[in-house]
Amino acid sequence: MEDTEMQIEDYFQTSLEDYDDFDKLAWSKGNGYTLPSFPLLTDKLEGLESGLYLFAAESNVGKSAVMTNLIYDAATYKPNNLFGIYYSLDDSKFEIIPRIISMDQLIPISVASKPKRYQNMIDNAEENSDIYETMLNKRIVGINNLKNNNSLFKIEDSSKIKCAEDMYEHMKKVQIYVKSLNPDANIIVAIDAINDIKFRDKHFDSVPKENSEIARTVKDWTTQLDIPIFASVHLRKINQNRRPTLDDLANSIEYVYESSVVFLLFNDVSKNKNSAKIYYNKEDYEYKLPVIEMDWAKNKKSSFKGRTYNLFSPEYSKAIECDADTTKRFDALIYEL
Repeated sequence: MEDTEMQIEDYFQTSLEDYDDFDKLAWSKGNGYTLPSFPLLTDKLEGLESGLYLFAAESNVGKSAVMTNLIYDAATYKPNNLFGIYYSLDDSKFEIIPRIISMDQLIPISVASKPKRYQNMIDNAEENSDIYETMLNKRIVGINNLKNNNSLFKIEDSSKIKCAEDMYEHMKKVQIYVKSLNPDANIIVAIDAINDIKFRDKHFDSVPKENSEIARTVKDWTTQLDIPIFASVHLRKINQNRRPTLDDLANSIEYVYESSVVFLLFNDVSKNKNSAKIYYNKEDYEYKLPVIEMDWAKNKKSSFKGRTYNLFSPEYSKAIECDADTTKRFDALIYEL
């Protein structure tokens, strides 16, 4: 009797409903989110949308800087209707804030983080005092820009976010708050670094198992909240003089499986100093300056599988996307290596 009273699913009808739901969702995406300072990346992605975007590199390549530039660009572009949350698990928020001021105003990070030092040099009438005064004025503009963008961007660190559960609850609360003010708004998240995430009550007997759980969990967040998540991941040190491949994520292979896009980042100047082949020059500066290569090693969002490039100024934590012609020139140089 109980079996006959059970409601039987109309599988034909639910299939139709799935297709209708998909069609509504597809149309609702529009052109995707825009990264106005990164038009080539936006074009190659065919618009930024929800998913996990992984930035993998060795240390000192500039992955955190690239990710910071990207999320700040997306969040502060008002037509996107996005509120950006940067979760810094490596550094405190007070180490991230000066980097953002620096990249916004193109002043040295130390000016943003240690203004008194420069004010003392001005007060002592030291050489270049006029330059330092200009920098401190730009610092004021940078702080005011952050304050004016308080409804678009926020930084949190491990003093508040202790574990994966904290991070997810925080994301949900922020998303509810943002949507209560504007139903069309959403959040975008950056996690630096994803393999620093810990769980409150879960323990693992190996690093690969822990990484697998982190990867699946973060990917689930992108689906449940329907948001883009940028995440940096540490690559093991590569002893050979070569560019990274997906095989270098051996202990973190689940990150590759769960990601929508995997960018493998390489900085030839950081790796090879003055022997670097991929670099740029600045007038009146004798040394080679770094270019951050972004190898689109995995891309489920579009058909593009090549490289894009960013001129990098480490002292400003600033990444500037190369145009199409410069991209072709760097591509040709790498092909010749």
